[in-house]
Amino acid sequence: MLHYRALPLETPNDATKTVEASLSSETAVFRPGDGYEVLRHTPDAIDLSRAPLPLLTSHDRQETPVGIIENIRIAGGKLRGTLRFGASQRALDVWQDVKAGVLRSVSVGYQILETQPRGKDGYTVTRWMPYEASLVSVPADPTVGVGRSFQGIQTMEEIQEQEVHQSRSQRRAAARSEEESRNAFKEINAMQAEFNIDPRKTRDFIDTNGLDIDGYRNLVIRNLKDKGPLRVAEDYEVGLSSREASRFSFTKAILAQIDPHYGARNAGLELEVSRAMAQKVGREPQGIFVPPEVLSQRDLTVGTDAQGGYLRPTEHMGSSFIDILRNASHVLNLGASELPDLTGDLSIPKKTSASTAYWVLEGNAPPESQPGFSNVALSPKTVAGFTDYTRKLLLQGSPAIEGLVRADLAGSIGVEVDRAAINGSGTGAEPLGILNTSGVASVPIGANGGALTWDHVLDLEQALSLGNADSGALAYLATTKIRRKLKGTLKVPGDAGGGFIWEAGAERDAGRVNGYRAMATNNVPSNLTKGTGTALSAMIFGNWSDIYFGYWGGLDLLVDPYTLATSGGYRIVALLDVDIALRRVESFAVIKDAVTT
Repeated sequence: MLHYRALPLETPNDATKTVEASLSSETAVFRPGDGYEVLRHTPDAIDLSRAPLPLLTSHDRQETPVGIIENIRIAGGKLRGTLRFGASQRALDVWQDVKAGVLRSVSVGYQILETQPRGKDGYTVTRWMPYEASLVSVPADPTVGVGRSFQGIQTMEEIQEQEVHQSRSQRRAAARSEEESRNAFKEINAMQAEFNIDPRKTRDFIDTNGLDIDGYRNLVIRNLKDKGPLRVAEDYEVGLSSREASRFSFTKAILAQIDPHYGARNAGLELEVSRAMAQKVGREPQGIFVPPEVLSQRDLTVGTDAQGGYLRPTEHMGSSFIDILRNASHVLNLGASELPDLTGDLSIPKKTSASTAYWVLEGNAPPESQPGFSNVALSPKTVAGFTDYTRKLLLQGSPAIEGLVRADLAGSIGVEVDRAAINGSGTGAEPLGILNTSGVASVPIGANGGALTWDHVLDLEQALSLGNADSGALAYLATTKIRRKLKGTLKVPGDAGGGFIWEAGAERDAGRVNGYRAMATNNVPSNLTKGTGTALSAMIFGNWSDIYFGYWGGLDLLVDPYTLATSGGYRIVALLDVDIALRRVESFAVIKDAVTT
């Protein structure tokens, strides 16, 4: 099955009937149903065994080619070639259309040979083969174009490079001034030296992504070793196939601890997986280990137990434990960054001071200036959540029971992780939350608190602007009491035409405040004090992608048979190693003294 993407033609050469063209690039293209696709442009990634390629029109392989594409090579991170037109009347007619600007783009058709996942939003094509290239028009409406007539074949579309997705940091990198580019280059070099990154990786990164500081910081994180390892070879996955991961059952794992005879008959996979993970992590679980590939497994299925004496349906809940955990946490929903499968303590590079620009006289060199760095540290802290069941309920064969167990355990953990991210004390085993982090900007209302107004909401936004942090996953998070109050508070007192501060949003669980997403949760405290004021509420505005959630290994499921022994029930405890840290305190601003009565 062929895929297509288009790029504009360059200036035609009438004497030779040739035109140079970029055939493809590494820019991400959205593929409906699959996410963003990136074509890798390295000699080992592109199979040019079919070169020179035929030059077609409108990807019509039934027509005779109007020319060929020669001198195909990789240059500047793009696949380039020379389009040479033939001598047939049809080829000459097409050539005239090219010179007249009627046909203005060339679209390459290619077959995907190998891919690898690319984060949560797409994939990278690591090996692919160009088959042909076609001359196509560039319509004013990007939803109309060559290839759209192939109804029902989703991948056979012409997608213009104008529709290409770029991250905010990549767009910023492209728009930098010469002076900003020099400073960005200095910062990347400083990170390379500080964290001992292979210079070849740095050169490859800049060639591909430009001076994208945020992207390079992610590269640093991926390459950390002893101080903050993300060692793929030492992750906690135990090598389950997708089928095996889909068969893993929480309820079987729990019942195996309640009744060893049941475990021996019915939970062989779950017990073997736990033993394998214990060997990987070098310690025994308190109960039974659930590995990462099970926690993130989707479309769960389980086979029928021929000896169990009760029916087990083949379809289980089509969402993962981690997804349910994310749904229970407002902070994760607002865009927090997740770092799964960590090994050991993690140290993330953090820039603390910028390099400095100077005005200099002709012939004089500016003083040397280097940015400063420190680290954001994460280390595993254990959070536990529990829920109570009867043995009879766990023995039910309904797929809803498996989903109920997962949702209950993930929900109890998710709510507590959310609370810690917002208001964690930072003492003992508890992470430090946003409201208690030193250096986070605070917008005071009054000596004893006071009513939250439109100006205070704008002051939160301005606090981020003063720290050059007003970009990214920006949103407000407040108490449910503040939400109730602001839904009835006009932006301009006495002027209903100006609207209310908290407005309805397109999402069911989120509104809009000051043009940004706004969510409310009881995990934001409403019992704060200031002066003589009591029962005061908090509100946070920030770039939520600048808060990190780190996860170590899988889940430890423990059965407590004693607490509910008199009623014949069992308490199921889930233990998860996690830590939370702010990448930059400048990315958040808070109000902690709002009166809501």
